[in-house]
Amino acid sequence: MTARRVVVLRHGRTAHNHTRTWQGQLDVPLDEVGVLQAKVAAKALLDLEPTAIVSSDLRRASQTADALAGATGLPVILDHRLREIDAGRWEGLTTEQIVAAGDGDVLAGWRRGEDVAVGGVERPSDLGRRGGAALLEHADALDGGTLVVVAHGAVLRTGVLTLLGVEQGRWQGLGSLDNCAWGTLVPLRPWWRLLTWGLTAPGARTAAPPGARAAAPPGARAAAPPGAEVSAGSPAV
Repeated sequence: MTARRVVVLRHGRTAHNHTRTWQGQLDVPLDEVGVLQAKVAAKALLDLEPTAIVSSDLRRASQTADALAGATGLPVILDHRLREIDAGRWEGLTTEQIVAAGDGDVLAGWRRGEDVAVGGVERPSDLGRRGGAALLEHADALDGGTLVVVAHGAVLRTGVLTLLGVEQGRWQGLGSLDNCAWGTLVPLRPWWRLLTWGLTAPGARTAAPPGARAAAPPGARAAAPPGAEVSAGSPAV
């Protein structure tokens, strides 16, 4: 018994996203753009016929999930395991401030995909196990249908990669989801299958660093709801 399909949706934009400030587990709400993105994404995801919605309990995710709940009439189940990576002393800081504080080498390691303790606390491998366990449990609670999981860039990316069975040394092959971008997966055994990644509804795309792209592993298909676009990646946390 499991869901037929799992959709992972990153939350809408926050003021911290806009200023490229690390959020981690800070409880930052959506900004005005993020609220609009959530509404637009919810309308687009109706075509995937959601049957259950699960969300991180942080406000930026739960507000995004509430927009989909309002469009579908479904309740939202909150799960603290879907919170973003615990970024410790980096939370509330910009990249420049992290480097100035003496953590430039650790930050560079994070960007290279190394299993470093982000902000001195949580490692990507630990995050992947935490997020993957939550995704698997909620998918297995359904008998068919489409599960939508609303959470954060890093926890969704590492959780999905864990369930795909990708070796951590190859995790850089999958880019981060943009705000209110989503991916779709089929929960198979022993490993899940990735169908789409980095899709957004028209009008929901936000600015991204020059040249950034959300790359999918070989074989991922571009199936999407009508009008959905492939987004560029934005900073995950």
